[in-house]
Amino acid sequence: MKATLTASSAASKFRIGRIGLLVFGLVVALLMLLWSQTADSARLEEAAGLGSLRTNTDLQDDLKIWEDKDGQLTIKDVASPAMDSLFVPYKTSGLGGSIRGSTYWVELDLFNASSRTRELLLELSKPQLSRVTLYQFDDERHFLRQIRTGRSLPFNERVFNHRNFIFDLSFSPESGQRLYFQIQTDTYLQLPMKLWETQSFIESEQHSGLLFGMYYGIMFAMALYNSFLYVSIRDRVYLYYVLFIVSFAIMQAVWDGFAYQYLWPGHPAWDLKSNPVFIVLTCLFTCAFSRSFLSVPKYSPRVDKIICAFIAGLVLTLPSMIFMTPGLCTKLAVYLATASILLCLSAIAAVRFRMRSVFFYTLAWLVLFAGSALNILAAYKLLPLNFLSLYSVRFGSVAETILLSVALADRFNLIKQEKLLEEKQGILLKKLHETTKELTSTYDLDKLLHYTLTSLSNITVCENGFILLKNGEGYVPKTSVGSGLWSGLLFTELETEPFFRALIREKRLVLHSDPDASSFQLHPGAKTCIGIPILYHDRLLGLVVLHSYSLRNFTESEREILRDFAGQVGISIENARLFSEINRMASTDGLTGVYNRSYFLSLANRHLSQCWSLDKPLSLIMVDIDHFKSINDRYGHLAGDKIIQETASRLAELIQPRGIIGRYGGEEFVILLPGIAAEQAYSLAEIMRKSISASAVPFEQMGSVRYTISLGVTSVSPDTSDIKMLIDQADQALYKAKESGRNCVMEFEFKENLA
Repeated sequence: MKATLTASSAASKFRIGRIGLLVFGLVVALLMLLWSQTADSARLEEAAGLGSLRTNTDLQDDLKIWEDKDGQLTIKDVASPAMDSLFVPYKTSGLGGSIRGSTYWVELDLFNASSRTRELLLELSKPQLSRVTLYQFDDERHFLRQIRTGRSLPFNERVFNHRNFIFDLSFSPESGQRLYFQIQTDTYLQLPMKLWETQSFIESEQHSGLLFGMYYGIMFAMALYNSFLYVSIRDRVYLYYVLFIVSFAIMQAVWDGFAYQYLWPGHPAWDLKSNPVFIVLTCLFTCAFSRSFLSVPKYSPRVDKIICAFIAGLVLTLPSMIFMTPGLCTKLAVYLATASILLCLSAIAAVRFRMRSVFFYTLAWLVLFAGSALNILAAYKLLPLNFLSLYSVRFGSVAETILLSVALADRFNLIKQEKLLEEKQGILLKKLHETTKELTSTYDLDKLLHYTLTSLSNITVCENGFILLKNGEGYVPKTSVGSGLWSGLLFTELETEPFFRALIREKRLVLHSDPDASSFQLHPGAKTCIGIPILYHDRLLGLVVLHSYSLRNFTESEREILRDFAGQVGISIENARLFSEINRMASTDGLTGVYNRSYFLSLANRHLSQCWSLDKPLSLIMVDIDHFKSINDRYGHLAGDKIIQETASRLAELIQPRGIIGRYGGEEFVILLPGIAAEQAYSLAEIMRKSISASAVPFEQMGSVRYTISLGVTSVSPDTSDIKMLIDQADQALYKAKESGRNCVMEFEFKENLA
């Protein structure tokens, strides 16, 4: 078992190491791509360096914006010189990141100061904008052309087959142009714009294509890999994780414009609501995955109820989005995403790193939360929209996906180890079940202990051993296997040896390799020695000592199993003792120790049946203490109880070895004499009477008390129907003895059957 666990642990470390190298390689590749893009940007900027047409540079500082809340103005109204003063810089307008039902007019002035014609591309990299109309004017405000695009229009109507909005611009030498953008959006207003040289744009797209390909390739590979794991393992956490990856990747594809370009290019109405729908789906599967992965129902039922309620709310939100406007859907989705992040953090706080894989889980979500926080803060206009805040979620999601795969791999290995442990525990449980069956079938403590020792010997593969049970202040040997007890072992001096001292005082399992047991001289030739305390509610019941002449290795999990097994043995021993005590209490009288009335009657009925079947005699004596009420009144009830006890003790001694005595009630006793005829029973009754009357019962403060008894004798006759009839006959004889002055024996007189 140890070799299996060691191999499993090594495989786990190897898999985690490979994933770690993969993460490192991807980070290096991403950094190289980002560095190459930055280097190209600097090179292109330096090559351009002509007038105001700065290529591959964010144009948000050059944008001016005006909000048409009614949406009634036309381009003719907006392009008039009287409107120029109404436009304000976009950066300081406070409109960035807002969701309103307004129409936005954006103004951009560009000037070509070079002596050659410039053919450029303008990229608006916000594919979620519903409608974008470009109106192009020359520097004398002459209208040149109009281009309409946006996600509310079919994708095939775009001039450029590109995920973003691309406009081709031509600038004559030493001339300028004014561009007006009429923009309507159902999502957050963001205007990331760049001017590109055609060659620079193509090179940038190559780098971006590689970057996006790596990103979506990683997401697809992780989804496919974990799908196979789900099919083979059937653990729902892998299903939730796959659904999370797929919904998150599609959500990113919607943000990047790839979803509208490749998945549903002919369905603009769906594309308007696809972004918030997949945000909600991602939140849904994130919460389901976190709840299952972290075992929240086990560690925090209160947090689990909150998460379940939130998941139910997300499920109800999805169909309700059909009746909402895209803008309202987007706002609601962002709020739900924020709430889901807080819930995941609450789940982590509830679990508190009780599992090793929670560390990887926490690190993964911290990376994603950091990227999401940048994007959300940019959406709330608390941070500027730039390359980092725009694509931070994507970088964070790659790292998060890989780290979660590490966490799942670690969890998978832990599950494998737990299954091995469960198999071992299954064997022990089977042994415990067999031990329990042995207990219930025999109620014999000695057999139970021998069976327990044999089972432990088989489990530990230690062929020798013995069990010591605690008896008062000492220990007595009860059973053994193999070579049994060690020679020279003194039970009164066990605690002088470190091995037994750890067992008795510290009540812990001890192996021969423990530091505390190093000074203990093992049994000659023994290479392995195990000491297991048998406990019941932290009370030491006994010790199990096993040893082998071969070396045995035990993992910590195996030690825990042995401790648990010994705990079950302690319960079984205590149950056996308790059962024996209950049986004794159920059959005997608490004051005298003789059989009580109900148990005596059951025994008497069995003996009466044997008497009839074997045709043997059977007699019965009814005994009553004379003037017992006077004794109680004069000496007290405690004295009366002692006289009853002394009477029962003397009668029990006199009827040995065949007689059976029971307390019939109060100061009355009934004695059954199997195999004894009436004459012998009468003689025995006389001996009882004389013995009681001849001896006094001593008391400490009142001297001794003498008393007498009266007895009624009967025996089985052909007319005897049952034991009650026999008792009634003895009671009648006893009544005659009482009438005759007490302290005498009377025999029941059978009436002759007259023909």
